[in-house]
Amino acid sequence: MPRVSPTLAIEAAGLVVAIAPVLVLVLIFRYADAARPEPKREVLATMTLGFLVCVPAAAIEVAEKRLLGPWALLGGRFLDAYLVAALTEEAAKMAVVFLWPWRRRFDEVMDGIVYTSAASLGFGLLENLIYVDARFASLFCAVPGVAPLCSGHTTAGSLEGIVLGVVRAITAVPMHAVSSGIMGYFLGRARFHAWSPAADAYDDIPDLLPAFIPRPAAWAILGLLAAVFVHGTYDWAVFAMGTRPVIFLALPLILLGSVYALVRLVQHALHIDDERLGVTRRPSLVDAISPPR
Repeated sequence: MPRVSPTLAIEAAGLVVAIAPVLVLVLIFRYADAARPEPKREVLATMTLGFLVCVPAAAIEVAEKRLLGPWALLGGRFLDAYLVAALTEEAAKMAVVFLWPWRRRFDEVMDGIVYTSAASLGFGLLENLIYVDARFASLFCAVPGVAPLCSGHTTAGSLEGIVLGVVRAITAVPMHAVSSGIMGYFLGRARFHAWSPAADAYDDIPDLLPAFIPRPAAWAILGLLAAVFVHGTYDWAVFAMGTRPVIFLALPLILLGSVYALVRLVQHALHIDDERLGVTRRPSLVDAISPPR
């Protein structure tokens, strides 16, 4: 029986660790959208654009770090977490949604959650591959303007990279999907801002912003801020706490709280779509975990 080289085994394991969590989360969001599922090709196209937009987003982050200089390191890298990483990356994912599905097939509030999560999972997939696969890492780091982000990233193609990939599978990858999914609810409300159910507990959220801002823009801005808050808080915890034991309490609390918020927003999005479209829908994952009415 031919022996498998350790290098090949590590490469194969790295690809599995990078891709598997993304596929699992794609299936979860697809099942949550089982009521009126979006075309697979549109979801795949959005994921692909999310994958590609990771590169210019990284170049922008490098430029922002240079502009901020030592300010990026203050307060446990507060600005690095919220402004450089979270704002840049969530804005890039929002741009993908506006560029592709918003103009083609966006006819439900739930679509906002589906497509922003798809963009985020494509984005997270490339990040995973950079950490675990040496060839992807070398290609990425060869892009002009991106190389400074690669300094110190030596895990690709090693057992350490596999371990990091597993950690990211249960932390960073879900965080990307959840933070962007929350933003997606707001984008869905922005698209259908003129319609809301009779009893809408969230309808006055845009009133948090000045009245001169158009309601669709207010929904979108607040969605971006919500995603930046979740994403930035996660990153700040990682930057500031490092490997201290408290991180093992902080990250699960951040993720669980964010997942709970997203589930509530998915439920509300489906409720709005049901009232607006008035069609019978198939049971979804959200129905399975919802308490009886």
